Amino acid sequence: MMGLVGTVVGAGAMGASGVMKSMADSYFPGMMAGRDHKHQVNLTLQSQRHECLRQWRAGLASARDEYRQWEAGPQDCAPPNVVGDEWFEGLRPYLPETGEAGQHRTAHEVHCDNPTVMLLSLEIGEIEKGWIDEARGSKRRRRKDR
Repeated sequence: MMGLVGTVVGAGAMGASGVMKSMADSYFPGMMAGRDHKHQVNLTLQSQRHECLRQWRAGLASARDEYRQWEAGPQDCAPPNVVGDEWFEGLRPYLPETGEAGQHRTAHEVHCDNPTVMLLSLEIGEIEKGWIDEARGSKRRRRKDR
């Protein structure tokens, strides 16, 4: 008997909630469209950020390889400079203004030797963590060196 009553009450509650949602969808289409638009904007932003991170990492790897080739060669010219490269110029505004990585924000020359590659890689990771926290709705983490 209790099982039957529970089933009837549960089915009634689910039916009522479905009817209420259907009524809300028909009476408040603007609200639903606004929510869908906001969701679409968030998805677009996350997709763009993912693409930025991918380009920064690919550019950093390419610059590292180019520097290693220069280092192994005769070194009769200046080391490769990433300033002006599309990936680096996209990353530059996101670098902190102070601290060790801050020097690269306004630098005229950046050579991708091992310490610089490690530093920029860590900065890209910090930017990614901040964006993930923001997407999850967490408060943005404050960095000590900013």
